[in-house]
Amino acid sequence: MEQNQRLNRLYARTGVFWRWASNPTMRAIRSGLLLALPLVMAGCFALLINQLPIPAYQRAMLALFGPNWPLFGATVWSGTLGVLTLLMVFSISQQLTIGYNQKHPLAPINPIITALVSFSSLIVITPRIEGVGLTTQWTGSGGLFVGIIVALAATRLFLFLARRSRFSLHVEGSDAAIPQAFASLVPGFLTVLVFSSLSLFFDFLSGDDGIQQFLHNTLPSLFSLLDHPFGSTTAYIVIGQGLWFIGVHGANLLDPVNQIYTLAFEENLVAHAAGAPMPHIVTKVFLDTFVYMGGAGSSLCLLAALLLASKSSGSRKLAKLSILPGIFNINEPLLFGLPVILNPVFLIPFILTPLTLALCSYLAIVAGLVPLPLVSINWTTPPIIGGYIATGSIAGSLLQCFNLCLGTLIYIPFVKISDRIKADRRQEVLNGLLEVACSNRVSPSGKKCLDRSDEIGALARALANDLQTSLQTGAGLYVEYQPQINHLSGRVIGAEGLIRWQHPVYGLIPAPIMVAVSEDGDFIKPLGLWVLHEICGERKRLRHCGIDDAFRLSVNVSVLQLNDRNLLRKILDALTKHDLQPSLMGIEITESVALDLGAGHSKVLREIHQSGIAISIDDFSMGHSSPLYLKHFPVDVLKIDKTLSKDITENHTSVEIVTAIVKLCRALDVDVIVEHIENQAQIDLLRKLDCHIFQGYFFSKPIDGEKLLAYLQAANDRGLVVRSDA
Repeated sequence: MEQNQRLNRLYARTGVFWRWASNPTMRAIRSGLLLALPLVMAGCFALLINQLPIPAYQRAMLALFGPNWPLFGATVWSGTLGVLTLLMVFSISQQLTIGYNQKHPLAPINPIITALVSFSSLIVITPRIEGVGLTTQWTGSGGLFVGIIVALAATRLFLFLARRSRFSLHVEGSDAAIPQAFASLVPGFLTVLVFSSLSLFFDFLSGDDGIQQFLHNTLPSLFSLLDHPFGSTTAYIVIGQGLWFIGVHGANLLDPVNQIYTLAFEENLVAHAAGAPMPHIVTKVFLDTFVYMGGAGSSLCLLAALLLASKSSGSRKLAKLSILPGIFNINEPLLFGLPVILNPVFLIPFILTPLTLALCSYLAIVAGLVPLPLVSINWTTPPIIGGYIATGSIAGSLLQCFNLCLGTLIYIPFVKISDRIKADRRQEVLNGLLEVACSNRVSPSGKKCLDRSDEIGALARALANDLQTSLQTGAGLYVEYQPQINHLSGRVIGAEGLIRWQHPVYGLIPAPIMVAVSEDGDFIKPLGLWVLHEICGERKRLRHCGIDDAFRLSVNVSVLQLNDRNLLRKILDALTKHDLQPSLMGIEITESVALDLGAGHSKVLREIHQSGIAISIDDFSMGHSSPLYLKHFPVDVLKIDKTLSKDITENHTSVEIVTAIVKLCRALDVDVIVEHIENQAQIDLLRKLDCHIFQGYFFSKPIDGEKLLAYLQAANDRGLVVRSDA
């Protein structure tokens, strides 16, 4: 409890800082990094294939495939990590444009066109080698910082120009791409022209080497070593890790400083060979062995923290995928997968962890607990093994173990905060999807959510895929039942079957979302059929346990199910399979669905009604149209919605509306059920209005089949219905 309180205080005190992560630009950058993750993983494994530090493996590959065997991995690397910056520019620009279109739905810009313009802008500003062209020095991770800046600047500039009608050429065409292309012609040309001018400017400053080389030459000159030996290490780590955090390959950019630590290691070797005291503690091998375990940010510690403390299934899966590369100090999957780059949650531990490990290792060597490392090791050598090889002592391995544990402890609070931020964002998007699912708005293609290009659409597509899988396996899907009570007789006359889906990541998914994604995904019919068979099976079990035939279960039906001409046959087949009479089953359609029903649907409903199956209108509130349409449909039950019942004791208008509905239903011989009953005052007033059948939490929450049976048996034993604490 105390630990959770400390975590809450840390989360609250740094709330403004963490909210930077929710900035649309930061979200676009993270989304762009995540979209490239499959290619990053491919490049990492290709790198591992070539660099695996096992001599027997290297000899076996040479014997099997000859001296050119590394070409395969090198080719994969060059097409993935070798062009990482190009991939990032394209994906980040596309994500920024998608966010822009959400704010300007009436004048959307094609994200692919914007991405291509940003891609071209990067190409014109990237230096080339004569006779070679672009090189992976700047198209890979070495140019990532410039690539991110170009993606942001070029996209913003292009969108700004594209909004100005004077820059747009309006051309009609039978293909929708034609007017989009011509409208983007001038803004795209001007954007690329601006970056071409910038390229010429930086070529002038850096001698035809471009902005990338200009930064590479300038930033190290801003780095000045401090007098104290560990002070210089502190500055080197902070600047190097800070550069990595913003997407710059810190080791490459600070290569002049890195050479100082390489030279220090060589001076130690010379002194050791001469039998003299070794002059340096902090060397390149020292940093590689005891600090950068797993790569920049001591990423192996982050990997362990994710596995131990993260409750996010996505983060844990990423950590599991990153174990093999991480052991061999390849950390790109974590840096781009979480992502760590430009993720404010991990800024502090990404710098603090290497600093802490460097200090602990420095003190351990000064105290004589661990020998100075005197053996240079391959950069892919796993920790523990590397500590022993570098120092020639088990103490080196023990220090690495200690550092891994310490670094993991530093990362754990921030992993938990990251989980919380992700959960908050996930809930925010889920709430947005619920709002969309409950609305009546559809796209030109007739879909509510699956064809949206924003986060809501991405979540909807993911849920649709997962729901289809659950429908095939049955995992997470179940039905709950909310009893319906006749307060005059004190008997439970029926229950509404409500489908539930427990998602492994998002928890209990609201039913409107399930309906929306299954309708958009065109699998609402098999889903409805699954629910129908579940409810029929439950009613059969209830009958075998002594529940009489006066008790009826009902199932909700969507308008798309009513489009199925074979719906009645499917319902009757389900009833026959479970040896049930049609009178034991009811179907419910919402008022909004009823408004969309045509003559064909009316015929289907009449056939269902004539078979003996009861038909209910659910969520009735007079909020959509006059109740006169009831005479056009065969309705047995009308269920008054919570918008009328929840405040009926305080709202006189609701009383008048309910009174009118009840009179109409009595005239049409339609039963009335009032939903959302939560207190005795509602019941007392509604009974005066001639309402006697109720459904709501006052009597019972939705409960599973076993609890429903117990509820019914308890009611029968007492001869009247009592409240349930289920």
